Amino acid sequence: MSSRADAVLNMQITLIPILVKSWKLNLQQLSDLFKEYDLLSYIDTCYELFNSTGNQGIVDELEEYIKIQGGTIK
Repeated sequence: MSSRADAVLNMQITLIPILVKSWKLNLQQLSDLFKEYDLLSYIDTCYELFNSTGNQGIVDELEEYIKIQGGTIK
């Protein structure tokens, strides 16, 4: 059985192509959003919730998190 940190990392990596496709971004644009809004940390914080949420629910939650901080998906 893997540790929580391994599971979180796996989720973060798995979300990359899903977010690229959903948000119609290239990898650099997604990387910029991850840095600007510290999305890796947010995914870690919400891991338990996200673990029982479908991919679209996670995408929607991350988008809402960015909007709450005054950002947009470009």
